[in-house]
Amino acid sequence: MLPQLVALAEGLAVPDALAACDRLKLDRLAATLYDVTVLTKRIKEIDKQIPALLAELGCTLTGLHGVGVVTAMELLVEVGDPHRFATEAQFARWCGIAPVALSSGEGHGPARRHRLDLGGNRSVNSVLHTIHVTQARCYAPAKQYLLRKTSENKSKREARRCHKRQLANIIIRHMWADARLSRPATPALTTAA
Repeated sequence: MLPQLVALAEGLAVPDALAACDRLKLDRLAATLYDVTVLTKRIKEIDKQIPALLAELGCTLTGLHGVGVVTAMELLVEVGDPHRFATEAQFARWCGIAPVALSSGEGHGPARRHRLDLGGNRSVNSVLHTIHVTQARCYAPAKQYLLRKTSENKSKREARRCHKRQLANIIIRHMWADARLSRPATPALTTAA
């Protein structure tokens, strides 16, 4: 859409033969081009600041394959303090990655069929899905993991769910380690007598 708006602005010699409503539409399109240009410039400025912020926070998420600076910042913003999750399972449930048992009539023992949890933080779930797609496309360990899961008679959907759960575990471990390293040691309280 942007190239069309630029082309429209460059040839913006509006003939007088246009109806008033058509001239108004052209003016609105020119204003849209201006807005898009200003917002794009602002986004690029913010994107340049993110790596410095991540370094200041001691974030190592960008070391993971498929996690860029914007993705890492989005995870940090959404998750907040990672120590509020005591276990990997709590984090997986919070972001909607933990599987939910699908059937109840299987008798005693663990459920054999599961579905994706539709609750949880959908933004983090979306970020994990993007990381999964990137890794499944061009990261050999992820490809091997997915092949192994499909050779265990899991469908592609089940293998994807397993991989997203594995990614959630890896990400929360990284965030816990980063938080431990960046958190300053609290001095012992001394009481004055």
